[in-house]
Amino acid sequence: MPMKLITEEDDEKLTISRVLYAKRFDLIVDRDLCKGCILCQLMCPRKAITLKSVPKNPDGKAKASIIKVDVEKCDYHGECAVICPFGAIKIMVDGEEKFPVVEKEAFPLLIRDIKIDDESCEPECKICEEKCPLDAITVRFQALTSKEMEERKKKKLPETSRRTIVDVKKDLCAACRICEAECPVGVIRVSKFFEGSIKIDQSLCPEGCQNCYDVCPVDALYLDEDEKVDVKYRFYIYCGACVNVCPKLEALELNRTSVRHTPIKSGAWNKALEELTSTSGLKKELRTNGQ
Repeated sequence: MPMKLITEEDDEKLTISRVLYAKRFDLIVDRDLCKGCILCQLMCPRKAITLKSVPKNPDGKAKASIIKVDVEKCDYHGECAVICPFGAIKIMVDGEEKFPVVEKEAFPLLIRDIKIDDESCEPECKICEEKCPLDAITVRFQALTSKEMEERKKKKLPETSRRTIVDVKKDLCAACRICEAECPVGVIRVSKFFEGSIKIDQSLCPEGCQNCYDVCPVDALYLDEDEKVDVKYRFYIYCGACVNVCPKLEALELNRTSVRHTPIKSGAWNKALEELTSTSGLKKELRTNGQ
């Protein structure tokens, strides 16, 4: 039995804790990183996570839903932390970050596949950093030696006295591919870890409603010439933040069909995958893996 159950919450962070005689478990939600998507709620096998609507900003713009976690129900296995595209949830065991559900081989990790040939970057270019909607990219410059500059000439790379180094915080990257699209020399490749379809029936949208557009964390939604919300399909990440704020769900149809993840054979994951995608999505994966 736990010695103590603790919930601490403010505008920046939610922490729930289970303190045992010999061990402490903490689940921490970074409110700034959390974008109000539905994935953690879908993944929680104990239904410990719920999403709460919040009032709009004074300017009338919608705000993303916030998550609440029931300290009585949470088992700290970390399905929510594994599936979060934004790195907003952490499971700590005795102060050390852990993925217990992965360690038990019950859940896979998302494959965050980002490849950047920064040697071929345009000199002094920081466009990927500037365009990243999640602040997952940092660009820095490092002085080159004369030998390194000569080697660049031999490789017919752009002449520069400083090398461009692109650092990506992969746990914060939701694979929207905006950096890939904006790169002027095409040296960035990003693979999405969720695939699917999204449809917005504008005829069903309430007059003047732009809630989904307001909360989209990666600017994958836009306003067309009639001020109606439409989709930039290339950048859409299937997180579901838009679904949570839609006042008329019939207007927005979101389906996930597949998830790119590390190899796994687990009944727990099969059940979770069915929640994330559909029965047909689960069957497709089972066929692919020969199960």
